[in-house]
Amino acid sequence: MAEENITLDPQYANLIIEVNKLKDKVAEKIAQRDMLAFHVIPDIENSYMLKIGVLENDAFMASMKLLRINRKIELYKERKKFNLPINENEIEAQLDVEFESIEEEYNEMQEDSIYEVEDDLTEKATSELLKLINIIYKNMIKKLSPLINFSNTRLDNQLYELLEKSYRELDLSMMSKLQVICEQIRSDSTLTIGDMKTLQKAKDKYQTLIDENEEIILNIKCSDSFDKKRILEDENLIRRAKEEINEEIKEIESEYKKSEKELKKLQNME
Repeated sequence: MAEENITLDPQYANLIIEVNKLKDKVAEKIAQRDMLAFHVIPDIENSYMLKIGVLENDAFMASMKLLRINRKIELYKERKKFNLPINENEIEAQLDVEFESIEEEYNEMQEDSIYEVEDDLTEKATSELLKLINIIYKNMIKKLSPLINFSNTRLDNQLYELLEKSYRELDLSMMSKLQVICEQIRSDSTLTIGDMKTLQKAKDKYQTLIDENEEIILNIKCSDSFDKKRILEDENLIRRAKEEINEEIKEIESEYKKSEKELKKLQNME
């Protein structure tokens, strides 16, 4: 008896191929998105902070100092206008209250914009490490991401959480361990089963995920951080930015000296 040959319907077979290609692309887009969010952006922000951000902080502190003395002048004038006694300590206490929330908000912004960087990793080593980790990460996304695997178990989701954490922290050792575990529990990440309706739903879902992540990637590349990247890649733009900030600080300091003289006149009029 001749062996029976089983062939897939061409439309069904093509759909399987198409769905798996889309799944690969989803993993690629997620990896690209996370590389930008977890590593590229922090690197840009840290570099910018070191080269230009320090000056921007000086400009902010100078502007706050000017705002405070001008507000102090206003308080002096209000008390003189209504013939109220002027107590320096009371005025300073009121200024502390008024400016406290602004300073706290600024300090929180500064803390949020500073990322921890491993000092023992050279730039070249970090680059090579990122390439290796990104390859592992992209492959494991296909197997573990709950977004693109519709039959994830609780263990799969827990492993994916560990994967994201180790990726953010550039923990190659942990990622390698997760890779071994992942290969044992999910040796084949391709989608090869399901009826036409199930496959079509998977196709639509993957295309939606691709579109969503492409939009996220585009938004990241249009963010302020990438404007900073453009500046950091051009020495002329770095120099110009520093010159502009230094000029701004000089103008603020000049205005402060004028305000300081006005305040002294008011104090001498007591």
